[in-house]
Amino acid sequence: MATAVKTPRLRKNVLTLGKTGDDLDWYAKGVAVLRARPLSDPTSWRYMAAVHGYPGHASDPFAQPGDKLPSKADQQAFWNQCQHQTWFFLPWHRGYLACFEEIVADAVVGAGGPPDWALPYWNYSDGSAQARQLPAALLNQLDKKGNPNPLWISGRAMSTAAAKLPATHVDLSALKDSPFAGTSGGGDPGFGGVQTGFSHFGGTNGRLENLPHNAVHVDVGGLMSSPDTAALDPAFWLHHANIDRLWEVWTHRDPTFLDPKSKAWLTGTSFQLHDKSGKVVKFTPSQMRDTLKVRHGYHYDDISDPFHAAAQPAVATRSVMAKSAAKPELVAATAGAVSLAGAPASASVVFNQAARMAAVNRAAARPVRAYLNLENVKGKGASSNYDVLVDVPQGKKPLLAGHLSTFGVEAASAAGGKHGGGITTVLEISSLIDTLHRERNWDGGQLDVTFVPNQPGRESQARPGSIKVGRISVYYE
Repeated sequence: MATAVKTPRLRKNVLTLGKTGDDLDWYAKGVAVLRARPLSDPTSWRYMAAVHGYPGHASDPFAQPGDKLPSKADQQAFWNQCQHQTWFFLPWHRGYLACFEEIVADAVVGAGGPPDWALPYWNYSDGSAQARQLPAALLNQLDKKGNPNPLWISGRAMSTAAAKLPATHVDLSALKDSPFAGTSGGGDPGFGGVQTGFSHFGGTNGRLENLPHNAVHVDVGGLMSSPDTAALDPAFWLHHANIDRLWEVWTHRDPTFLDPKSKAWLTGTSFQLHDKSGKVVKFTPSQMRDTLKVRHGYHYDDISDPFHAAAQPAVATRSVMAKSAAKPELVAATAGAVSLAGAPASASVVFNQAARMAAVNRAAARPVRAYLNLENVKGKGASSNYDVLVDVPQGKKPLLAGHLSTFGVEAASAAGGKHGGGITTVLEISSLIDTLHRERNWDGGQLDVTFVPNQPGRESQARPGSIKVGRISVYYE
């Protein structure tokens, strides 16, 4: 799938666009062309969305009585292929974006647009309130001429300029950590995810996938909140272009931050999509490392370090720590599952003192790294976001440990599915443990963990009792 080009496409920040004839304007025109194509056409809007996920024709929000579906063999080979909770999350989506960009670019040229059109990205983490609102071009049902706006979709939670992503949901702390690949054994989940085989859904979120990826999906809401319909929303492609850009930022901000060198990641699994002519193309993660050699080739107008040079010493230290061969040790866990709904829910995590002290002693020459595991989250209902807070018993001011998003949980909980164990999210709480010892005289016996719905402007959409965290645990490394 890798090809070299003389003039790569330049993907631009959507906040710098919005004028007639620019890439965002032509994006709308290209989307309109793809939407007019039949579902069975591999270059159509709905077919490309189904590659990510498809809910079935009966639940397809754009289903038409005369729809002709692809053959069952074709659906099995090309639909419901998105990679999540896996170290293939980033390379698979890069290939997916590149093929989509190629298909839209071809439609743009066919409509009289520029040959160098490139997919814009939505940088919601630049620190401004404007960046955290849905791009203006997606908010109006009609365009400036009074015609239907191809970029508008009904049902979004973020449907007005007043609705903004919470600043904590677009935090970029994932960029500070190495290695790329993590472990599913309770410790560091890695920047890019844990080592797996093909994983459509189910398992452990990587750091970048958890935040901001999952949280933004849920905050935008509507079609974006479910993996089976997300790619039907034009916002999906702008969001994922930014996630892809952040992989580039991570790669360039520290020379020790490297993609996996294992053959299992590089060439152990291959994927297949369609190009602009409908021809099948295959690729491996090894072909996704250099954006200039992915299909037509592309780069971004900004991959600067959001933390600047001052952050580098801290990053380097954490990178070295991540290379420790220490095995994560279970030191605390809840007795059972925790149900989540539309109100705050709390649980106590009791520590095994012998295990905790043994882990601390083993790490005598370096700081202990602590990970809060929210294991096997399962259930049904609309996706939700929760702030996860920790405190000592009878504490007065809980500390924010991170965020839990239930994006994809229903897909991972499907009866008879390949991944019946739900989804696990791992939050590093090393600094919080230090704070509790230093400032709150914590005795290391118990932590109180609280889940607070965080969906500004609306109540949690999860049905009471529909989501359960299978276990809350703490691992020391």
